Amino acid sequence: MFAQLQHCGRISHPSHQEENALPVAPSAIKPTGSAFTARGYQDFETPRQLETSEIVDVVDQFRQAAQNALDAGLDGVEVHGANGYLIDQFLRDGTNNRTDAYGGTIENRMRFLQEVLDAVLDVFPAERVGLKLSPENSFNGMSDSNPQGHFESVVEAISDRGLGYLHVTEASMGFTGHIEGSARNVDYGKLRSLFPGTYIANNGYSKADAEFAILSGHADLVAFGTPFLANPDLVRRFRDNLPLNTVDKTTFYIGGETGYNDYPFADQNLVSAA
Repeated sequence: MFAQLQHCGRISHPSHQEENALPVAPSAIKPTGSAFTARGYQDFETPRQLETSEIVDVVDQFRQAAQNALDAGLDGVEVHGANGYLIDQFLRDGTNNRTDAYGGTIENRMRFLQEVLDAVLDVFPAERVGLKLSPENSFNGMSDSNPQGHFESVVEAISDRGLGYLHVTEASMGFTGHIEGSARNVDYGKLRSLFPGTYIANNGYSKADAEFAILSGHADLVAFGTPFLANPDLVRRFRDNLPLNTVDKTTFYIGGETGYNDYPFADQNLVSAA
């Protein structure tokens, strides 16, 4: 079992912070959208830019999180550098306009990621550490002016670390149609070729898409998230070619158990139909 380590950065809300402090981020750029709070959804607020001197403390938080995972008996950790959270905010120029050693050039923007990996690798051996990236995902108001070139540089920079795997959110969340390859603006095959270890593809894959991706050599593994929420027995359904439950996206991120532990197993569907 691997734990995913992430810091929300600007994708938080003062009500989630001690003394209602502003969320922190690489730059004081307000994200679009809203956060789910105890009072329901509230608009994101403009975050406070991290001081250069504060970044070392945030890196140490990742180190401590990795140590906590090890102490809890987990097998490894995945560093979450994707989907608009803090590491991703440092990586992409739509959210990072810093002028210090953590902004500007591609090398500077990936500095925070490299330091987090250094910290986590002080705790776990490299083969028990994964990294998640999302080069063109627009979720949480994210953007980058050159995702292809930038993330080729990122993957090349981490390719000699011996990480257990690279997990990539391909295209933007909500994307479908992998076999046709539409609506994808990054050559993920190129990224896969730059990483010498296990490549895990993710985002909008059907069973057929996943089988095609693996057989064609595009990916070593395919990860499923949303289908698992709606199908607690997804592995069996895929194995036996059973129909999937319909996902109710209105229940996402609202708190509570609705939409997370109340989807029926295939056998329950059969009983209901009878």
